[in-house]
Amino acid sequence: MRCLKATELFLKGKNRNYSLILELINTLYFGDTKSVSPKEINDMVEKYGIPSEFNLSQSLMNQNEPYNLYLLGKGPKGDYHLFINSCIPVQPYGIEKQWLKHIIKNPKIKLFLEDETIAKIENLLADTDDIISGDTMVINRLCRQLDIIDEGLRHNFRLIAKAIAEDKGIEYSYITKNKTLLKNRRSIPFKLEYSMKEDQFYLISYSLDDNRPIKSLITGFRDIKLVELKDEQKISREDIEKSIEKKKASQPIVIKINNINNALERALFQFSCFEREVNYDTEDENIYYLSIFYYEFEKEEVLSRIFSLGRHAVIISPEEIKSEMIERLKILKDKYIPHNGNDKGGE
Repeated sequence: MRCLKATELFLKGKNRNYSLILELINTLYFGDTKSVSPKEINDMVEKYGIPSEFNLSQSLMNQNEPYNLYLLGKGPKGDYHLFINSCIPVQPYGIEKQWLKHIIKNPKIKLFLEDETIAKIENLLADTDDIISGDTMVINRLCRQLDIIDEGLRHNFRLIAKAIAEDKGIEYSYITKNKTLLKNRRSIPFKLEYSMKEDQFYLISYSLDDNRPIKSLITGFRDIKLVELKDEQKISREDIEKSIEKKKASQPIVIKINNINNALERALFQFSCFEREVNYDTEDENIYYLSIFYYEFEKEEVLSRIFSLGRHAVIISPEEIKSEMIERLKILKDKYIPHNGNDKGGE
């Protein structure tokens, strides 16, 4: 049987023990619960997939001489607590520091971090090389990106995130895509989503005015403020999730993709903000099947994005969506493609 060496325990690149010990100690140190049961220790070891022959659970509970770790002490009720009153600082890999230095340059980082925090990270990474330099990568077709995060977007994003975290409602005005201004709206924020294609953040919320889930662009919000929900307005997250799930289409739209000119990559990019699943054809390496899971209020958006994929993407199912797309294509054909022959106004 192979023993668990102390030199291996904290060798991050070699095994998962370091991550487990890091989580265990910091959870006990920072968490509200200062003890852990034998079952919870066993569950954690199983979660990390550490082989049973290592007897790590027994080593953590000091029942595996001479390989006991003595990180935990056993309490009178059989649970375990930390022997030392200390945490373990997170030690990032060198490659993680390089990625962080690159990511910190993205303007959207201001949505998540304070300016002071960003400045501190930049200072700490001053001597770290950027993982991507101008000499190593050339991007021919840039994705549309938010070059500037204005204070209005930053304020709205953080206020909505705060409402989600604290189970509060919001009151706001909203400018729709066709520039209609909706005033004095109320909703309960549920979750934020991001579209890579549009470089836009969306909010899924439960409208208290319409009593249904809605999807809104973050950039459309105006004069937003947090509100405490009255008892008759309070809806649990579980109930909101159930109401959203009811709006989910009964089956996904499945499209067959002939992977010519990077059609699959373009499709995955188009549907980056949707739940999706890809399968490949075992007989033809260029054929893939993309299943798109969506909500009924997103159907028009999904069909529009399928249109943009062109002739290398064909709807396979469901039949009603396939028929609807065919009818739309017929309308477009009649509208934009001239008829052959002489049309003299007959039947």
